[in-house]
Amino acid sequence: MTTQLYSLLLRIVGLMVAAFSGISLGLIWASPSPVGLNNIDPHALKTTTVTLLLVLGVAAPLIAAFSPARKWLPLKAAVFAVAGFANAAALSPVIVVPFQGTTSVVAVVCALGLAVLTIVAFMDSVQKKSPQSKF
Repeated sequence: MTTQLYSLLLRIVGLMVAAFSGISLGLIWASPSPVGLNNIDPHALKTTTVTLLLVLGVAAPLIAAFSPARKWLPLKAAVFAVAGFANAAALSPVIVVPFQGTTSVVAVVCALGLAVLTIVAFMDSVQKKSPQSKF
């Protein structure tokens, strides 16, 4: 059932991942740089986090969500997994701001769920190509 609705779920949940990542990105960008860091420049940490969320959390999921639904499934699964990991990295206690933690958690759950769904759709397409079972 979920593989039949995959193209619709891909676009809806992919857009949710990008939207919540964008909200997290904006909240991190608007917050002051973290204080109390000795070994790393706080401004560099904030800038790196914003850049990674922009590229891996917003742009890559949007491109993957609005590309053809049944093509490049393993690549899409990797893109959504990396988007989830980028949002999880933004949950560091050094960087996190109050509402940003919630939006990052929702983006992580949606991205990793969509990565699993993409793997299921890929396995379904492989099974349809060669339906003979060895067992």
